[in-house]
Amino acid sequence: MFTLYTIEDDCLLSACVLIRTAHGRFEDVVEFLSKIDGVARIFPTLGRYDVVIDLEVEDINAVDAAVLRMGKFAGVVFTETLVEIKTRGEEQC
Repeated sequence: MFTLYTIEDDCLLSACVLIRTAHGRFEDVVEFLSKIDGVARIFPTLGRYDVVIDLEVEDINAVDAAVLRMGKFAGVVFTETLVEIKTRGEEQC
């Protein structure tokens, strides 16, 4: 039902996008999302959001581009984006 992409690069920026879909548009949204560059994983959830996307991209501009593209799709009602931050002691790229 879902397309899984794997990207192996420790220097990519990770972000999690929480998505609420329009009633009856879940499958359309998932199909659309699977075609966006940088999507590493898509999975359904219960609760306030219907779908979660894991993004693995080069930089914050790529996160911005992907999320803006998601938000323009008719079946996407709302998104919230969580960008991973590096903690002290973690190697920076």
